[in-house]
Amino acid sequence: MKKVLLGTFVLLLSVGSFAGGSGSCYDGYNRKFEQRGAFEVEDGWHFDVVLTIRTSNPEETQCSYAKVKVEKGMITQMFLKNEDGTFQIFNAKWKYPDEKALISNGMSKSRVTIDNRIVNVFFPKSIKPPKKKVAAAPSPDDL
Repeated sequence: MKKVLLGTFVLLLSVGSFAGGSGSCYDGYNRKFEQRGAFEVEDGWHFDVVLTIRTSNPEETQCSYAKVKVEKGMITQMFLKNEDGTFQIFNAKWKYPDEKALISNGMSKSRVTIDNRIVNVFFPKSIKPPKKKVAAAPSPDDL
């Protein structure tokens, strides 16, 4: 019983401290795409997309530029961008190899590697612009 209470306390403490911080780069992209939405991602090659690789530890999240090929609304090829502008193929061993990397709202569905890393791709060029704010009328006292 003590172990359960201690585990629950540690979990609540970690969730509370994580919620107070800015989170990982994945969390930032995910939050922005959920808030603003995105246009449909067209088939073809997309450069300067963001590929995120995360684990259960948010501090280990890695966000990198990549290029991907989209066919019929799903990602079929992925390449990581090197610092010199060249690309290297991203070959992951997927836990569920038949699962497709479908794209919805400017981001791919999460896919899990055999070593339990979670991979997502974000398409920043497809994100919708911020909503315009309505101009407030002046106070009648200012007239």
